[in-house]
Amino acid sequence: MDAATLDQALEQGRAREQQFARLTSHRLLESVDGFPRGSVVLPDGRVLPGYPSIARIQSLAAGLPRQFDGPFRAEEKIDGFNVRILREGDAIYAFSRGGFVCPFATDRVPDFVDPQVFEEDPELILCAEIAGPDTPYMEGTSAQVEDDIGLFVFDMMRRDHAGFLPHADKQRRIERHGLPQPAQHGVFHPDELEALRHRILELDARGVEGLVLKAEDNGTRAKYVTGRSCINDIRVCSGQLLDLPAEYFTHRLMRLAVFLTEHGHTGDPEIERALGRAFLEGMDDAVASSEQTGHVGQHYRCRFRERANALRFIEHMRTTGGRHVRVDPASPQPETGEREGYWRVDLERRFDRMTGTLASALRGDSQFD
Repeated sequence: MDAATLDQALEQGRAREQQFARLTSHRLLESVDGFPRGSVVLPDGRVLPGYPSIARIQSLAAGLPRQFDGPFRAEEKIDGFNVRILREGDAIYAFSRGGFVCPFATDRVPDFVDPQVFEEDPELILCAEIAGPDTPYMEGTSAQVEDDIGLFVFDMMRRDHAGFLPHADKQRRIERHGLPQPAQHGVFHPDELEALRHRILELDARGVEGLVLKAEDNGTRAKYVTGRSCINDIRVCSGQLLDLPAEYFTHRLMRLAVFLTEHGHTGDPEIERALGRAFLEGMDDAVASSEQTGHVGQHYRCRFRERANALRFIEHMRTTGGRHVRVDPASPQPETGEREGYWRVDLERRFDRMTGTLASALRGDSQFD
């Protein structure tokens, strides 16, 4: 992106400068010069393209022939947060969907990614999902990661270019450098509904979030989620019932209903009980937390290789999270035992509306519906 275009975007409030360690970059708050929101202009004017949104299909039977006219790959969907990773100068950085440098992901990338991949191709951008119980952004855990975090490379891009590297090119690089990736479930055609349905039900039984379907010609993409992933989303977020938009829950209920109907599981008493528990367990925890601490919130724990990055993360959370985020004053603390060498940060996100409403109810205030 040329300097004049970037300067104009800054003047119009469509871009914003950001500093992370020695890197000065500009994240786009709106589309500029054909690059979408979340893209990042690097010091030399080259652009880290924003990661495009992927639409979902609700019904396999109706959606497959409508969205795909040829073969597509089925890739396991990871329930985590999306980052784009590149090397700039002598350092590797991970950027969030919004274009921020993510201190947490930037710190932990070396645990999973061989830097030689950027020696081979300095223009390369890795698109990855970070998941696990010890991420600072996700409630709950992931079926693929039981401890700490995991990183999964699912796409590759190049600077200044929208779109992704072909699948064969991506796979060669993944195999050559031993990069972790989501499980691959093969190639299907739109008329192979039963084979794909069988695979989906296997993933549903394991608690996997679903599949990302990618056309072989690198064009159309769609995501399809399992029924139990909808229930799990409700379970981990029901304690935020008043703080999240109502659509968060109604969309998941609708997806679950369509899933159960399509796969012949309507009226399944086990699923009905699981859905009821998903709502009530989170609410029970919220009530108990309100009684014991006077507030409702979600606790997070994450680990850093470098103390400086832990401090950058704490500052980032205080800047972006405001009064809703409370960082343990003792953080960062050095880990001991098998985690020795890492720095731990503990924080809590508080839910104001749930806190206020439950506090009022539990002290006996009169309330009007």
